[in-house]
Amino acid sequence: MRSFFWGIFLVSSGLFFILKYFFNWNISTGRVLIGLFLISLGLSALIGGFGVRDGNHILFREGRLTSRSADGDCNIIFGQGILDLSDTPTDQPKKKIEVNTVFASTEVILPRNASVSIEANSAFASTEFPDGSQLTFGERTYRSDPAEKGETDLMIEMNTVFGRTVIRRYEGIVADNAGSR
Repeated sequence: MRSFFWGIFLVSSGLFFILKYFFNWNISTGRVLIGLFLISLGLSALIGGFGVRDGNHILFREGRLTSRSADGDCNIIFGQGILDLSDTPTDQPKKKIEVNTVFASTEVILPRNASVSIEANSAFASTEFPDGSQLTFGERTYRSDPAEKGETDLMIEMNTVFGRTVIRRYEGIVADNAGSR
């Protein structure tokens, strides 16, 4: 979605100036412009144009992050996100990713045959692991090695606060809003 803030603000400010001079109103222009600024910001947030999706971060928005963009840490705050790690190469050295979910919902898609180690921390939240178990408060380490390699391909530090995180394995063709994979 696009931001509607500037459009709302400029149109409402223009209407105010036209009405002020047409009806010869004796109103403080500065106070009205500050009010219109705040109203425009609020309307833009309600419409869905207020938010940030920048590289590894999603704020007040929803989006999809891939393994190419998920180097280091991923933050999903006051939004909804999908972290698709299904095409992460398993022949390279260990990849470590930190995923922070705060007042948000995150779905993490793991590679089908990758050996993973997930250190999960939850506070007033729900973290659901691929085996169906859940963590609502505290810490847990989840390890899975479906190909029985004996070494970890992917290390994930998962922090969920006042949110929901679902971790699952890639199961083949997945349809999303942008079409099919």
